[in-house]
Amino acid sequence: MRGIKAWAPAVVLTALTGLSAFLLNPIWVAVMVSAAVAYGTMSSIVAARRLYFLAGASAHSALLAAVLALPLANFIGLLSERAWAILVGLALTYSVGYMIHRGMDPDVATSIFVAATASASALAIYYVLTRFPLEAELWAIMVGDPLLSSPSEAFYALGVAGLTASAVVLTYREQVYIGLDREFARLSGIRTWAYDLLVFTLLGLITVSLIKVVGFVLEHVLLLLPSAIATRLSRSSRAVLLASLSVSLAASLSGLYLSVLANLSPAGLVGLVLLAAYLACMAIGR
Repeated sequence: MRGIKAWAPAVVLTALTGLSAFLLNPIWVAVMVSAAVAYGTMSSIVAARRLYFLAGASAHSALLAAVLALPLANFIGLLSERAWAILVGLALTYSVGYMIHRGMDPDVATSIFVAATASASALAIYYVLTRFPLEAELWAIMVGDPLLSSPSEAFYALGVAGLTASAVVLTYREQVYIGLDREFARLSGIRTWAYDLLVFTLLGLITVSLIKVVGFVLEHVLLLLPSAIATRLSRSSRAVLLASLSVSLAASLSGLYLSVLANLSPAGLVGLVLLAAYLACMAIGR
């Protein structure tokens, strides 16, 4: 009976995904499901490692990387805009990760990182807007619009989601141990530096790769709220992972459906659905 209850949300969400793909454009559904899986699973790692501040800051590095990729691809070439964005985003994420690894307080390192990337993003956006006719592309980076995604972008998003989910599931137990007691985990033989590197890599990868799908603003919500809701609903670390993924999927699909009905931004409605779910959890918790 307990096993059936554990799998019930997955069955319901699978059916909901299939119904959404039948009623709506399958490309839209694939992109939204990809974002939900990537951010929903990563959100549980953020909660386990208590990296809420860093997760929120990672969206700033993604914004800067996506904007800088435009002139880099035009002037230097060699790589596509997407490849340049990933390289720059990972370099920025590794920089703050290195500061934390060297012993700097995580909140202080992240604060410095946010201040630097926010200032640099303002300069980069101004430069791009005055040198290139790319207002529409910058708008997509800021707000996100999955309804404009192409089939190739949908397959790309599915690949990122599959890679992220696999990495999270395979290392989730160790990440929870490190989050509970880092020194004990290290003494037990866990290579904490390797798991730190994996967390920074995944954060940089999913924020940069999917920023045009969900947008700069919604990335904060999808990384932070699913696990915040899941920790109020669950009694174990495994249940937090399943609940975070389920909440993210349900919010993404319902937000997409409501956006089509109301002709509003999918990113904005997904954020409102997650916020309403969190407020409801708080009310029930009282």
